[in-house]
Amino acid sequence: MIIGCMSAGKSSELIRRIERARLAYLPTVIFRPDTDTRSKPDHVESRNGLVSQAIVVKSPKDMLKFSSQAVVIGIDEVQFFDNEVVDVVLTLLRQRKKIISSGLDLDYRGKPFGPVPHLLALADRVDKLLAVCIRCGSDFACRTQRTVQSSETILVGDSEYEARCIDCFEPPSEFQLRLNLEAQEERSNATNPDLVVSFAPPVTTAN
Repeated sequence: MIIGCMSAGKSSELIRRIERARLAYLPTVIFRPDTDTRSKPDHVESRNGLVSQAIVVKSPKDMLKFSSQAVVIGIDEVQFFDNEVVDVVLTLLRQRKKIISSGLDLDYRGKPFGPVPHLLALADRVDKLLAVCIRCGSDFACRTQRTVQSSETILVGDSEYEARCIDCFEPPSEFQLRLNLEAQEERSNATNPDLVVSFAPPVTTAN
């Protein structure tokens, strides 16, 4: 499994490994959920421009229909599938398929995402990739920060998120509180544009 936060290079690594299998003349196939609408149809794309053909499926069971000839199977954005994907993966493993999956391990709350924890327990190899923190520039970004107001677990998009390290990550409650305070300050400034508050230092007298 290839896991990590957004912009960590998960899809790039998945494509690289699938291409490596193709160089070895192994039959391959990549699946991705139809929930992910960011890539063009019938493809999986990475942020750094890598592209590979893929089959878009609505249900994990649909993967069984198109994988009979494949030896190596890639599954991108696996966190968007429901828990049925676990049974499908087990079925494919019993068929002696090699499976390479990639996805977010944590959601916008910093909590385990969908079926990923169960798949991690089944995996014989796990690679956790890190990104660059948008806030501080650290190389250890491991959280996906949602930057818009929404309580939906799945909210597909790139502009609504940014990679952050654990120190810069703001849980939803803290992030919402900051947004409310900023909005309140903006309203206050708009209502009283000429109001300037200054704090003079205390006056001290020499004895």
